[in-house]
Amino acid sequence: MKRVVWVVVSLVFFAGIMSIPALAWTDDDEATAAPDYEPTRITSYEADFDLSEDGDLDVVETLTVNFPTGDRHGIFRFWDRVDPTDENARLLVEDVEVTQDGRDVPVEMSTKDHARFDVARIGDPDRYVETGEHVYVIKYHVDGVIAEGAEDVDAESQWYWNLIPSGWAQDIDRARLTVSLPADATTLQCGIGLGTPPDPCENVRGEGTSTITVTTGPLPRNTPVTLKVGMDIDTPERGNTAPWTARWDRVLGHSPLVLGLVLVIALGVGLLGGVLARMTYERTPPFPLMYAPPEGIGPAQAKYILTESIDKQAYVATLMHAAEHGAVDLQKGNDSWTIRDKAGPEGWRGLDEVSSSVAHLLSGPGTAFTASKTSVSAGQRLKQEIDLFESKVKRWATSSGLLVKAGPGGIGGTLVLLGLVGAVATVIWNPFNMTMVGMIPAAFFVLGAPMLKTGASTKRTRAGRELWSRIGGFKRVLSTPSSQDRFDFSGREELYTAYIPWAVAFGCAAEWAAKYRTETGTEPPVPHYFGGAYMGAGAGSYVDSMVRDFNDTVSSAISSYNATQSSSSSGGGGGFSGGGGGGGGGGGSW
Repeated sequence: MKRVVWVVVSLVFFAGIMSIPALAWTDDDEATAAPDYEPTRITSYEADFDLSEDGDLDVVETLTVNFPTGDRHGIFRFWDRVDPTDENARLLVEDVEVTQDGRDVPVEMSTKDHARFDVARIGDPDRYVETGEHVYVIKYHVDGVIAEGAEDVDAESQWYWNLIPSGWAQDIDRARLTVSLPADATTLQCGIGLGTPPDPCENVRGEGTSTITVTTGPLPRNTPVTLKVGMDIDTPERGNTAPWTARWDRVLGHSPLVLGLVLVIALGVGLLGGVLARMTYERTPPFPLMYAPPEGIGPAQAKYILTESIDKQAYVATLMHAAEHGAVDLQKGNDSWTIRDKAGPEGWRGLDEVSSSVAHLLSGPGTAFTASKTSVSAGQRLKQEIDLFESKVKRWATSSGLLVKAGPGGIGGTLVLLGLVGAVATVIWNPFNMTMVGMIPAAFFVLGAPMLKTGASTKRTRAGRELWSRIGGFKRVLSTPSSQDRFDFSGREELYTAYIPWAVAFGCAAEWAAKYRTETGTEPPVPHYFGGAYMGAGAGSYVDSMVRDFNDTVSSAISSYNATQSSSSSGGGGGFSGGGGGGGGGGGSW
């Protein structure tokens, strides 16, 4: 049930994130803002509008443009897809054709503002237009421009159109606009400029007929000429509509069919992520009480089988296990720890192969290794040893037939993270002009998230699950309060110290000490290999102190080493720098 709630809440969360562009949408038309400098002017603006009974519109615009300077490549024309009179309609320009001075001219079509505007860049980017006047003929087609008649037109249908849109940055010397309607105009309104109402058109011919002509004198830049006519014809279906308003276009796109396809793909990809994640799932076995650890393995192996993870604390626990076995002594200094070989090969005999591998830290019988918090060389050595130790534990688990690869393996987690990155990137950049596309990688991330869990790339075999169950039962004995599970310490107090390394590996050393205290009414004994370092420590705190001190020493030493690597790598241009030699990566200037 928790998994279902996680999936539902996460998908709703991502859907909300995808909707941010709609919430931030504004009606302000930034794209129509005129540039600060526009050297050209339109000396003649002629346009013919041929409107058919089915609502389709064919337009031919003939623009005579004066170029006073030779630093322009051509002109551009853009069209707004939003219809202010119908929030569900979209005006899509099609079949754009352009000539310049009667000859073909390069035209590059694109969209702006996440596909709200269609833009035609007209001209050769490698050539400038010669000074003087040039004639551009722009032809295009728009579906479904006739709408149901509003109250003020007193007709069944209406056509409401900017014959000259407000986005032209050039001044216009004169304009002649001709409209061919599919029926006689029953009402006609014509205005120049912005505002409610605009200034009336002074020269309009053809009222009450199917041919309307509007002529104007000079028009300042960004001055529209708008026509609204009523017609007694059946209102055709709008050509391009969406169930949502333009506000949601950059989220849902422009087509319900495409949106449905995207959601189906998201569902499929999400199910794929769920199937791959399910392949990594392992049901937790029962943990019957076990009063001794499984034979033949050490604390680190037990931790790895239990959690499929390994860390520095498991390395510390292994050193304590070796010390308990009599292989090494652990001696604490002021700011350091010394690990000393105690009995040579005889001391290591009988230990499991992973615990025996920590002997690699020493140079042989009777030798010692000191880890100081400030020692760079000790930190480098410890880092190498711990890395080798972790690899040794993982190899042991697979070579022993206890763990096998599960699902897509390590690549599964990478794919899940890429899903998250893809979802976030889609919201930020919206490369498909439809942020809901981001639900495809988001669905994979949500349903495939279990592949990010530690150990998701592997799965325990039958033998591994059996061992898992026994280790879990042993941890239960170490970590569960005595009020729930008792441990009879009478006559075998030595088991307390023998099991401390296991409690350290499992992260329950404090609980194990509390259990001893509750059962016996006395403070836990100090392990013999600690010597006098923690004598007098109460409440069994020496275990936590030892682990904390040793971990701090190890971490500090490794940090000292890493700091030298960072310093040498940032030292610059290939000159000599302290810590930059031996074994690491390298490079130089060129």
